[in-house]
Amino acid sequence: MTDPMQASGSSFARANRILALALVSAPVYILIALWFAAPEAEEDLAPWVAGAAIGAVVLAWLLAQSIGYRVTPLAFGDSPAVATGRYQQSMLVRFVLTEAPIILGIAATFVLPYGVWTYVVVLVVGLPSMVFHVWPSRRVVDKIATRLESGGVPSGLREAFGHR
Repeated sequence: MTDPMQASGSSFARANRILALALVSAPVYILIALWFAAPEAEEDLAPWVAGAAIGAVVLAWLLAQSIGYRVTPLAFGDSPAVATGRYQQSMLVRFVLTEAPIILGIAATFVLPYGVWTYVVVLVVGLPSMVFHVWPSRRVVDKIATRLESGGVPSGLREAFGHR
């Protein structure tokens, strides 16, 4: 007989993996659109663009590390939906933080004279950061579950994602 908590947990995990995949793949689809929509490059890509892209991604990484994993611990009597809701909220915060340099890269594509290559540089350094923070890996789930459970109430997140 199937445990209903496990069944609902696995659908939650599946839905979050699909959401994470959609979120981290969107910048690649944007690249395809920009390839056709961006103005032609007027100059060769300047080295400072790569430095600025790396700096922006490092700043976003640090922000995601410092505030992206903050969740309020569960209180006695909280339902499992509270834990899953807090997980999703923190995932979206980390996504927004790590996506910011990529969004700036879109704007820079139309402002700077380097064409789509500005966005390509930002995407190459920014996408791994986004995947690291957004994909529901064992590390991410454990980090959030530990913080949710710091008040002594089990979250069930590890079990929901199959990370026992």
